Amino acid sequence: MVKINCRICETRLTNQFLDLGFSPLANSYINKKKYFKEEKYFPLKVYFCKKCKLVQLPEHEKPDKIFSNYDYLSSPSLSWLKHSEKYVKHISRKLGFLKKKIKVCEIASNDGYLLQYFDKKRFEILGIEPAKNIARIAIKKKIPTISKFFGVNLSKKIKKNKGSFDLIIGNNVFAHVPNIKDFTKGMEILLSSNGIITLEFPHILNLINQKQFDTIYHEHFSYLSIKTVNFLLKKFNLEIFDIEKLPTHGGSVRVYIKKIKNNKIKVKKIKIKKIITMENKYKIFSISTFEKLQKNINKIKEDFLNFLVLKKLENKKVAAYGAPAKGNTFLNFCLVDRNLIQYTVDKADTKVGKFLPGSKIPIFSPKKLIKSNPDYLIILPWNLKDEIIKQLKKMGVKTQFVVCIPKLKIIK
Repeated sequence: MVKINCRICETRLTNQFLDLGFSPLANSYINKKKYFKEEKYFPLKVYFCKKCKLVQLPEHEKPDKIFSNYDYLSSPSLSWLKHSEKYVKHISRKLGFLKKKIKVCEIASNDGYLLQYFDKKRFEILGIEPAKNIARIAIKKKIPTISKFFGVNLSKKIKKNKGSFDLIIGNNVFAHVPNIKDFTKGMEILLSSNGIITLEFPHILNLINQKQFDTIYHEHFSYLSIKTVNFLLKKFNLEIFDIEKLPTHGGSVRVYIKKIKNNKIKVKKIKIKKIITMENKYKIFSISTFEKLQKNINKIKEDFLNFLVLKKLENKKVAAYGAPAKGNTFLNFCLVDRNLIQYTVDKADTKVGKFLPGSKIPIFSPKKLIKSNPDYLIILPWNLKDEIIKQLKKMGVKTQFVVCIPKLKIIK
């Protein structure tokens, strides 16, 4: 048995959170059929640290093999662009206590989806994006971008060359970092004395309550609670001073962080305590809760497979929409392949023409739906179902839509 220690507090991990079997990397899309047999599978078994309460996946593959060339783009999602633009307006108002010329750094800036909305007259911007293919897209948009992995070493180099930053942003990146302590220390180094950090990440409370097991995949190393994040930050002289709940990704939180020595910003203790109390109330750190969740997701798998087999017997055409990482976790856990779902479609050019990892389902442009007219369409990015259904109906696609999280539901 392999011995695994917690990535935050080094405690030996013995408690299991969930077991999703074996799966390839969720974003390792296959270019050609001839590469099918070369696919690598890794255990998708998640553990829980009884000391710091971190739910975590062991590191089965190094980050440079996962993120150096990446197929995920942020910009194709219109709702995510609106969310990003809204954030920029919101944070611009909130930064009234900082100096007029504000320096902003976004870690995991992707294709520049967010930094593009900052007024370059008021803000000096910098993106950090390790995926070189995606960083090039941002640079074409004239967004200064460093294509390297963030941590202590890079933060020291940036600080030496460009100075400290007043606002550091990390949207859906904190959970993707295997060495989360090095990442946190790097943010502390780069942050100015009166600056702030905002991090957005899916809240594990929603993962458990809404059975969002498909958000678990090898590129997500950690599944975060406020209790755990607070514990981690204080190790590096940082603390949460405010929290906002967000609807994104099935229920996320945005935490506002400052240096503990920065007394200019008051900590909203009651607000923070309220969320931690809620985490305790729902017993999200309980072994019995984990066992119940495993039973629930096994039931989701059973219901979905029964649905697909029945539709195949009825000679119905079933396709899918989207090629998100969460969809790959879902399909591979349910043991679904091209025999049950004929194809999927996606708006991202980086994915079209490839095959989903594990299931080997081919990916086409959404235009295929107009010609094919499937009887049922499985929406894999269920968090965007309203946006997707609206777009497809506008295109004239006539089908019955299916979502499977938190339970199977058909939308006509």
